[in-house]
Amino acid sequence: MTAAAAHLRERLRRLPGMDRLLPALEGLPPTYLVGGAVRDLLRGADAVDLDLAVEGDARSVARTLAERLGGSAREHERLGTATVRAGDLAFDLAATRTETYDQPGALPTVQAAPLADDLKRRDFTVNALALALGGDDLGHLYDPHGGLVDLEAGVVRILHAGSFLDDPTRLLRAVRYETRLGFQMDEDTERAARAAIAEDAL
Repeated sequence: MTAAAAHLRERLRRLPGMDRLLPALEGLPPTYLVGGAVRDLLRGADAVDLDLAVEGDARSVARTLAERLGGSAREHERLGTATVRAGDLAFDLAATRTETYDQPGALPTVQAAPLADDLKRRDFTVNALALALGGDDLGHLYDPHGGLVDLEAGVVRILHAGSFLDDPTRLLRAVRYETRLGFQMDEDTERAARAAIAEDAL
């Protein structure tokens, strides 16, 4: 393991609640920290929301974790997700999946898929990052779309041309990242954003 990887693993362990969560995940399907928590951890900021992706049945894993942690699980059947609360520890779980949209802005149709496919469906490269939460893989960064490079450069980049039409709220998210984090959309992303607005995506 490189020094950078070891440092990242240590920072992951120090996140609030990880001392309880990591042992509770033992023996469960592969689980990853994803989304904004990874982005913020890599930026050196405090991770506020913990989002976990599970290569398996997220609701079943949520029930097991709630039992092991002495908390409760609230399941959301529509997308196969769940929220676990145990004292001051709270996190959301979702199965790794693909998404298809019948029309712009519609709720997606989801299908179970491996982590690599799950990361492809995300909004921006800086959010298409995952940190493994188990075994020898603990703290390994999965970054198939160059999110770390974009994060270091402060770039907001979509993963595919139809991203804003699939989910127009991504337009608002992109602008929020520009204002709150000081990031900037790359040329293709800004072009796609302007095209989506011209098509009344919002």
